Amino acid sequence: AVVSTQSGHYGRGKESGAISIQQCKIKFSLNKENSMPSGLGSYKSKESNKLIEEFMLKANVSVAEKLIEHYPDNAIIRRHSGPKENVLKETKKVLERMGIEMDTTSSKMMQEALNLLQHAPNQPTSVGLVVASLLAKCMSLATYHSSGEFDSPTDYFHYGLSMELYTHFTSPIRRYPDLIAHRQLQAILEGKKIGPMDFDEVSELAELSSQKKYASKLASDKSGELFLWLFLREQIAMHEPASVVDIGSESIDVLVLRYGVQVRIWRDYIGENIEFQAKEKHWAHITWPAEGDKKKCSKRYELLDNVVVIMKAGKQLFKINGALPRPDSTDELHVPNLEGFASEDV
Repeated sequence: AVVSTQSGHYGRGKESGAISIQQCKIKFSLNKENSMPSGLGSYKSKESNKLIEEFMLKANVSVAEKLIEHYPDNAIIRRHSGPKENVLKETKKVLERMGIEMDTTSSKMMQEALNLLQHAPNQPTSVGLVVASLLAKCMSLATYHSSGEFDSPTDYFHYGLSMELYTHFTSPIRRYPDLIAHRQLQAILEGKKIGPMDFDEVSELAELSSQKKYASKLASDKSGELFLWLFLREQIAMHEPASVVDIGSESIDVLVLRYGVQVRIWRDYIGENIEFQAKEKHWAHITWPAEGDKKKCSKRYELLDNVVVIMKAGKQLFKINGALPRPDSTDELHVPNLEGFASEDV
């Protein structure tokens, strides 16, 4: 995933301190006869998508301000408390082991550090993908609330967008909180002093909506994992560009760059009679024996190294097995280029 810090035409850019995390997203083509995945690719976000997103953000903020002005105790709002501190602390340690220092004291400082990282001369694209993937895991999910739940307006703050006040209004066909916002705005336009729902109703529906939002995200993530497993089950193997993100005593973890999927490569899946030496969290050294007309060869792997991962479906549902090709055979493999990124929903 790539973290973009220049997404804002209307104050969402680096001046405002907002962070837009763009995750690689898999899209599947389905067999018309049995609805099983028959192909996959990366979702591409176009400039027109980003422009529409900016207008939607502007509309959401404008409606939130109007709702708070007229119904300060029961307006529907969307709040983001920021990163999970314990996870962020561990992520900083991982980044330091990768040789990356990042100021995470605020969203603005994090954004500036990311911007410098992404535009550093001769910086591989994979570095930005890995760092953004790690940071995405640090972020808590935004939640819905009734404005009356908080003692101070400063508690309304949306960390990810760096906005003092925010709500969801623009997608009533797919989100219930947007319907609440529409009904409250309609009441305001009709001159009603009391909103269509009291504090308890808005608060209860906001909590339920947050729970359903989280459940839908889990379902979406698992659906993607399942479809990837089903697709791989019908393939001999897939060769994908990846980057090393962690090293264990018996394994190497890689991020599959086109799809944002993390795969663990166990030494047993690398090959027979290989030698595997590792210093956890730092490096692994693998030696392959002579095989046919190929001589004995070896390679050292470190964090952020770009590699080719061989992906296969495991016997267990959702399980994806990863392997590393011999260093003297990678030129024989067809490895696709990186392409396409899509924004996280806020």
